[in-house]
Amino acid sequence: MQRRLFMAYLGTGFVAISCSAQNAPELSAAEVIQKASAALGSVKSVHFKLTATNGMMAIGDGFAAKSVEGDVLKPDRLKGTAVSSFGNLTVDLGFMVIGSKQYVTNPVTKQWQAMPGANAAPNLLDPNRGAAALLRQISDPKKLANETVDNVDCYHLTGQLAASLLAGLVGATGTSNRLNGELWIATKDFLVRQVHLVGPIAKNEPPQIQRTLDLSNYGESVTIEPPT
Repeated sequence: MQRRLFMAYLGTGFVAISCSAQNAPELSAAEVIQKASAALGSVKSVHFKLTATNGMMAIGDGFAAKSVEGDVLKPDRLKGTAVSSFGNLTVDLGFMVIGSKQYVTNPVTKQWQAMPGANAAPNLLDPNRGAAALLRQISDPKKLANETVDNVDCYHLTGQLAASLLAGLVGATGTSNRLNGELWIATKDFLVRQVHLVGPIAKNEPPQIQRTLDLSNYGESVTIEPPT
């Protein structure tokens, strides 16, 4: 009898602990955004995957892409691969931003070449003009029911986001538009896991374009050096 009571006590305690671990703190949309901004401010690197639907997104000068995937290093370095178009062919282009300089691989020779005259947008992890600062500028934020992204429990928010939030990931300066967007922010560490934006961030993109940004591997060791 005592053993059954003891096991029942342990089982009740385990259920209570499990439930409390899964229940995220009750915070307002503004509080979640504030904590997410602070969390991003301390991040040194992150892996990203940016995909577009309803059109191709502009990358750098004169290129368009269906997707871009790579790594961002604080404060001003980015390296990735874009699935792009070259004539009637679909090709993979290497893409790099270091400070104000941009590089892309030649679709024929696969060699890196500088893009003269290109002006890169602020890096996602730029401490003054990147995502941490832009999150604080979200207008009309609203909190929806929590959801899971890649097995991570997240707060789900909507609001108006600056187009420049994603511009730096594609080497675009971005428009001054504010776009309808959604954010998924982890309930434990308050790091952004996914962003969805509706509308163009560059002037030469179709008005119906949508894009989804997935962020992962925060803080992992990343090295990005200029091509030689």
